[in-house]
Amino acid sequence: MNNTNLWADHFSTAASAAIADQETYLAGRADLDERGIERFLISPGRISGLVTARNTGAELHVTITLPVLTSDQAANLRTATPQCVHHEAGGDALPDCLAEPAHTGGVNVLPDPAQLRFVCTCPATSPCRHAAALAHALIDRLRTHPGDLAVLRGLRQPSHPAQDIPAADTSADTRTKTRLSAHHAWAWYRECTDLPPIPTYSPSLSNEPPSPPAWSPPPPPAPTSEHLRALVNDAATHATDFLRSGTPLECAWDTDAVRLASRIPHIRISDIADRLGLDIAELRDRITAARTSA
Repeated sequence: MNNTNLWADHFSTAASAAIADQETYLAGRADLDERGIERFLISPGRISGLVTARNTGAELHVTITLPVLTSDQAANLRTATPQCVHHEAGGDALPDCLAEPAHTGGVNVLPDPAQLRFVCTCPATSPCRHAAALAHALIDRLRTHPGDLAVLRGLRQPSHPAQDIPAADTSADTRTKTRLSAHHAWAWYRECTDLPPIPTYSPSLSNEPPSPPAWSPPPPPAPTSEHLRALVNDAATHATDFLRSGTPLECAWDTDAVRLASRIPHIRISDIADRLGLDIAELRDRITAARTSA
């Protein structure tokens, strides 16, 4: 008897053990049901597909790899129990007897969890929820096409091209969106007679060139425009020195305050002295020295 759930259940157990984190494993099931997978493809030693990221909507390339059976293992499998019906099975069938190593000459058709490798283009640690979604897609596939496990193990050639697996919920309430090219979307719109016509919109454009918006004056007690120009010139001077000679950009509260006070006109020396905890006469001497060195 061919139990179509046998191989799916066995691979589910292997994938769950390989992913280890059950929260990630269950999140993959939810992502598959909600968003589906595009370009799902099964080939010898490889399962691949495109998964849509839940948060960003980015298209992620996901792959699960496992080793194919060696030529010696395939030969042992062909010569074991020559009278068994599994030698005549083909297509989507995969007899249950191949799950018993004693019946297959010691060859294990089912992959060991340690043999599964997960690769995803997302930045998360592998195996991620997107790889888990791909694993669930294969499990679902094996329930109806168990022979694909033989393709994975290199015993048969793939007979199914890449396909899209739709989301489980296709109702109007689902958040999954069908992706259409612009050409197909326009053709669909033209064929729907119950839709309103495309509105015409003719904006009025001025011949005057656009001008940048004027800066509003800063609220008091912010620096005046004269002070701002001095600050900009000071920043430009330091940037130029850094680019030309690699002069380090050091930041010291009192040194910078004195330097800026020497360059900004019409400042209140008493306020700066209070903030720095300096005597006004000492601050004046330091400002004079900074102006002389500049």
